[in-house]
Amino acid sequence: MSSSEAFTRTELIDPALELAGWNLKDPNQVGFEIPVDGYDAEPWNGITDYCLYQANGEVIAVVEAKRQSRDPRIAQAQVEHYVTEIEKHQNFRPFAFMTNGREFYFWDVGNSAKRQVAGFFSPADLENLLYIRQNKIPLNVVPINTLIAGRSYQQEAIRRVCETFDEGKRRALLIMATGTGKTRTTMAIIDLFLQANQSRKVLFVADRDNLVDQALTDGFKPHIPHEPCDRIFTHNIDKTKRLYTATLQTLARCYQQFTPAFFDLIIFDEAHRSIFNRFQEVMEYFDGRMIGLTATPASFIDRNTFNTFHCFDGTPTFLYEYKKAVNEKYLVDFSPYQAQTKFQKEGIKGATLSEEDRNALIEQGLDPDGLDYSGTDLEKTVSNC
Repeated sequence: MSSSEAFTRTELIDPALELAGWNLKDPNQVGFEIPVDGYDAEPWNGITDYCLYQANGEVIAVVEAKRQSRDPRIAQAQVEHYVTEIEKHQNFRPFAFMTNGREFYFWDVGNSAKRQVAGFFSPADLENLLYIRQNKIPLNVVPINTLIAGRSYQQEAIRRVCETFDEGKRRALLIMATGTGKTRTTMAIIDLFLQANQSRKVLFVADRDNLVDQALTDGFKPHIPHEPCDRIFTHNIDKTKRLYTATLQTLARCYQQFTPAFFDLIIFDEAHRSIFNRFQEVMEYFDGRMIGLTATPASFIDRNTFNTFHCFDGTPTFLYEYKKAVNEKYLVDFSPYQAQTKFQKEGIKGATLSEEDRNALIEQGLDPDGLDYSGTDLEKTVSNC
């Protein structure tokens, strides 16, 4: 091992593992430079840099380290070989990390594409991912709870999300007009993910207190009552629950108290307001699959919102516009009420002014008898100036 790689491991990778909850002093949790069978014909030495263990001694993940100047993805062939060989001696194929101490890539070989992550996953995170891998059901074969989302367009939205994630994508964007039941649709999606064993820790995020409280009291509690839920506050973080709500502002202050894979499903309400400045940093930190929700018409949404939720062609995962909801009788169209002041109705004429107002105009050098505005003239001259 070169001195550069040794420095990367001791100064960057070891602390990152400890930050994720791995005890490097416990050989039952972390093993260093563990030989792997079947490497004689390969160009590398057949020794993993790190093995991360379950309590029963089986390897749940391997870590391949590279010096900082190298792209850690060059280890792809190595880690694929390592996890394949290790699988022959235990009940499952381990996960893999490739890192140079600055960039981290996670790979579930044979099940999903490698992806960049913010750091190592905790022992509990990897156990959770292993459970999902071994027990998950395709989303599209799980029935939708129609008591939560009974309308046809809500069920279509749910199926579109299911198709997107069953295809291996990790983000989706729903655009639904106000009043069409975004909360119910979201709760039915979460319920379906739980039924399918594809999610065990869910986070609902919004930028306003009332939206967060609504998700908790009108969403989780009545529609998914069997799962423990909680709101995240910086002074009170309970990691034992299954369902969580939080404001973006709170999450921006405490997100690093969670590991990157703590949440496996995250919903961002009013998503077009969730992707800027430090909020983008929060989104990029977490590895879980993400769903963006918004009622803003698609034509008014910033291109970055579509890109953030991997709708790169500008087409959302599902769109249900106001006009369609009105045409299908789910919403009632509105007519704007135009209130007018007395001045707007009658105009302003010097002859009708009070003595006080006439005197005020005279003091300003104006002739009140020459004042004669109709309502229309007033709107053009005064209101729109």
